[in-house]
Amino acid sequence: MVTSGTIGGESNFDAEVDACKLRIALREAIEKDVGVENTLAQLLVTRTNTQRQEIESKYRELFNIGLCENVEEVVQKGNFLDSVKALLLRPRAYDADCLRDAIMDGNDSTICEILSTRTCTELKEIQDIYETEHETTIASDLDDFFESTAPQKDFYLKILDSPRNSTTDVDSEITASALESLIKAEKDLWDIEKCPELLTILASHNFTQLRTILKDFQRRKNGNMEMLESSVKKHCSDEVLSMCIVMWVKGIRNVTQLFSELLYLSVTSLAADSARVIRIVVGRSEIDLTQIKSHYMMQYNKQLQLAVQQKCGNDLAYSNIVAMIIKN
Repeated sequence: MVTSGTIGGESNFDAEVDACKLRIALREAIEKDVGVENTLAQLLVTRTNTQRQEIESKYRELFNIGLCENVEEVVQKGNFLDSVKALLLRPRAYDADCLRDAIMDGNDSTICEILSTRTCTELKEIQDIYETEHETTIASDLDDFFESTAPQKDFYLKILDSPRNSTTDVDSEITASALESLIKAEKDLWDIEKCPELLTILASHNFTQLRTILKDFQRRKNGNMEMLESSVKKHCSDEVLSMCIVMWVKGIRNVTQLFSELLYLSVTSLAADSARVIRIVVGRSEIDLTQIKSHYMMQYNKQLQLAVQQKCGNDLAYSNIVAMIIKN
């Protein structure tokens, strides 16, 4: 499937001109006590991440301070600042930072989201940056901050090494064996102690192989059409593990639809999950945000940007910058 983002960049790009515009705006914000949010938003959301990296480099060269550092001195802490920082960081560096925070906080939903939705190449880059920046590995931190008996930790470690889309080979014998094991696991109510091979089956095959297995599982028992993730949600007693398996499987089926669902949950919960909104909207803005918007409209009969603005409208600068990225 061909995918596209909402940010295409500035055709007449000049990093020095942009750096100077931002410097003037940031200085005026301090000296004249005027807002800088509109200038930051309008410039940054019309530049690709590569262009923003050039602006950051030129800004440091010209003014002897990093753009991100300067912005942090001027803009109040909050969702708008978090959005700007997300735009200014390299995508995988941003992922590594988010993942580190999630592991420290024991935020399983964020850990699973990041590990489940990145390609092999992206995940390798995240691991390299993580190790460089934090002088430890993702696997080591998972070991340190999660109990040894936590089944989701074992799942995270397995999906770190998943082949994902690196190959597209399908082996009919693997499909048959995996199907038999999954049917047994369902009978045992997805109990990991009774079915220790379950996580290995779900994490150790390429996505094409897994889609074949999932399709055959859906046709089990003379046409029982219940999907695996639906059965897991219904019968698995471990809520965290259930959430992880469901998110992983949905990502295998259709990652853009998964992001659409996660955004819906983020803007319809009692308190908006702004961190997730920023992570998805910024992170997918040059990949497949156009398709995520379309899925959102088809699934929920509402424009994504309107949903964000209605939920987060009290935080005007933040809701505006996110809506600009979505609409761009």
